[in-house]
Amino acid sequence: MTSRLPWPEPDRDAADTPIVIVGLAAPEGAPEAVRRAERSGPVGVRVRCAPDGVAAFIGDSVRGASRERLSALHLVWAALEDAGIVPGSLCDADVGVFLAQAEAVAEAGNGDAGGSDTLAALVGGDLCWGRGPRVTLGAELSARAAVESAAEHLRRGECDVAVAGSVTGAVAVLRRESTAVPAGERVLAPAESFGSDDPLALDGVPAQSAAPLVPLVLSGRSDAAVAALARDLLARFEADPELSPADLAWSLVTTRTTGLGRRAVLLATDRQEVVRGLRALAEGGFAPLLFRTAPGASVEGGGSVVQVFPGLGSQWPGMALDLLDASDVFRSRMEDCARALEPLVPWSLHDVLRGAPGAPTLEDVDVVLPVLFAVSVSLSALWSSCGVEPAATVGASLGEIAAAHVAGALTLDEAARVAVLWSRMQAEAAGEGELAAAALSADELRPLLDTERLRGRVHFAGTNGPRSMLFGGKRAAVTEVVEMLESKGVPAKRLNLGLAAHTPGLIVDATAFLTGTAAITPVPATVPFYSSLTGGEFETTGLDGAYWLRNLTSEVRFETAVRALWAAGHPTFLEISPHPVLLGGVQETLEDIGAGTGAAVSSGVVGTLRRAQDGITEWLTGMAQLYVRGIPVDWAAFFRGREGRRIALPTYPFGVEQADPAEGTDGTGVVTRGTGTGELSLAGLTAGERAHAVEEFVRAQVAMVLRLGDPDAVAPQRVFLELGLNSLQAVELRNQLNEATGLQLPTTLIFDHPTPASVAVLIGELLAVRTEQRPGRRADQGTHSAVLAQLDALEAELLASGLLHDGGDGPGSATARERVAARLRDLLDRLASDDEDEFGDMSLEELLDLADNDLHTS
Repeated sequence: MTSRLPWPEPDRDAADTPIVIVGLAAPEGAPEAVRRAERSGPVGVRVRCAPDGVAAFIGDSVRGASRERLSALHLVWAALEDAGIVPGSLCDADVGVFLAQAEAVAEAGNGDAGGSDTLAALVGGDLCWGRGPRVTLGAELSARAAVESAAEHLRRGECDVAVAGSVTGAVAVLRRESTAVPAGERVLAPAESFGSDDPLALDGVPAQSAAPLVPLVLSGRSDAAVAALARDLLARFEADPELSPADLAWSLVTTRTTGLGRRAVLLATDRQEVVRGLRALAEGGFAPLLFRTAPGASVEGGGSVVQVFPGLGSQWPGMALDLLDASDVFRSRMEDCARALEPLVPWSLHDVLRGAPGAPTLEDVDVVLPVLFAVSVSLSALWSSCGVEPAATVGASLGEIAAAHVAGALTLDEAARVAVLWSRMQAEAAGEGELAAAALSADELRPLLDTERLRGRVHFAGTNGPRSMLFGGKRAAVTEVVEMLESKGVPAKRLNLGLAAHTPGLIVDATAFLTGTAAITPVPATVPFYSSLTGGEFETTGLDGAYWLRNLTSEVRFETAVRALWAAGHPTFLEISPHPVLLGGVQETLEDIGAGTGAAVSSGVVGTLRRAQDGITEWLTGMAQLYVRGIPVDWAAFFRGREGRRIALPTYPFGVEQADPAEGTDGTGVVTRGTGTGELSLAGLTAGERAHAVEEFVRAQVAMVLRLGDPDAVAPQRVFLELGLNSLQAVELRNQLNEATGLQLPTTLIFDHPTPASVAVLIGELLAVRTEQRPGRRADQGTHSAVLAQLDALEAELLASGLLHDGGDGPGSATARERVAARLRDLLDRLASDDEDEFGDMSLEELLDLADNDLHTS
């Protein structure tokens, strides 16, 4: 993956153009290749060559390679890093390789024997450079001779860039001055100064630039390499108090390889946050905005995202205003949307967003829907500007219109027209009904709505997830259903829209709508479009007025569409909205499918913005979450218009590659490395020490979710609601704990365990069970006792709740009983052999009888 801007065209007609050194690396102890100026620092970088680390980094293609070849690769890589050139960005360039071979004869049996240009050709091939001269000079010639040869080839226009030198001297990166300067590369010295005693003349240093919040992006082949990079960067940063976070961040994203398999992102605003975050990354500690690739995950090779667009519910006053002021891309697309809406509505998009005097509010459905459409389309453009293009799109309700435009099926003017007419139809029908949401399954809800007293008054309106249902109809009847569900313990609420959208109860002027959309001519999409009207991929030439009319009065099949997307190979979903409203349903659906572990599923569900939170921070958080999962991100695009000062950075720590410790567990099944919110290592601890370590770990995770600077601010006995944890953050916390521990904690985690201390007790017990259990055998006595203790506690809760003897058959009882039964099955599975679905058909009472009669006496 590259993060550089396109290369400038070489000036091939200027045969006399000066050739300059833009990067330089030498082994430790070697003489200076370019003499420094008086009172200046060294020119280039010094590295301790690590052939074994290079071999581990590059892999099978250098198996059996000579140490000279591996050392040459190390120096070439370091010199390119010093030049600010990502090695992968040269794959389509003409790259010359000119190396003086230190050994007179290649090592026998090392796979490097070949023609006269062997070393240079092998190094170029190892780095996947397909074009350019390859020249290997004999051992009797010096690194300076290699540089002179490279300069001559550059002058003749036979290559765009060259690497030249020797393993024992130094390796330089050379460019024509006429192309180096436009590329923004730092000129170190004229090529003629290589090996010369002449002092180097210093150029002026450009002024520093600053940014409020910047991403520090690191990647490596291993977690040990990422930690070593963090240590080296920390030392570099602390040694120079004049360095700004913006300069460090800019230099990292534009001069270092960002596409390796282990990744980390630190979001920071000042030097204190940089120091604290880098130290946490190096030591496995805590930092509020530090993200890392999950233990055991492999993300090299990239991935893609589904862009998800919701309908009503994500709006809030002041939404996206900070992006409107800070991002040229977002602002430009919003202006495009404003122009598209202007002939269709009697208000100004910008006035509504900024709450200008006399502007309508977001409470009017025919105002908020077009505004949400514009914000969603502009957020999608913002993501695309940083390389996060959609592999497919899907929407729910209004979101389908934005999804159709982003997929390429409708022009912006056409999509804006549909959004305005679509919202106008709903505004005209307002006051005639209501829509509500409830947390139960379709199989539980449909029979309830079909009872005699509700038939024809309340209708099923759709599914956002397996336990995320919508229903609508007459306001009094909808209120009756909500109250009935709440009395049964089922979360339910009216959406207060004033209309029964997506049900037959919504009466609209079909003729007016079809007339207004008659000129729309949808075309084939450029990316797959998944319809929540049909529940699957849809041929977008059918997105005419009749389709959007059906959408208004038909149930939403968003859950079905998500299942189809997963089946088509799309595991990562990005909600494009001012506040996440569909991600809970997406995650429920993926977990219901049984797609891998809870950790793998949860890490593939990401939002964009969040209500009343800083837009830049939330957007960068989403970028970081996607990047550490493996989604390609063009981090340099974030800095366009506010580029920093490029500074010299430590080179890649090849020496740690061959000795990377095992990640994920300590060999006993206990997690040893978290995801940037604190390290959890339980090996060798007493029971009391283990409990304390887990509690501290949970507090760090809570602090991460709440964006607190210190885990000590999280009181372990204080309930999550008092700590300020909302429902969205509760899901985020559960997901982070799943990912960091490898456990599959229930979606009801915070409901069942309302304090950090109680969550820590649960996690400690589950980790103890996993540690003590042996593959292919029943658990040992320690495991048995730990699980039985949990079973006894759960049964006591059930008896107190009345679920075991109330005889209720309402949706609330069914929901709660099935949830408890699922927890019991999970616990019993930990005691059983490897047989699958051993307890899958048992009722709640049968599971409890098994626990009482069989397990307690075994």
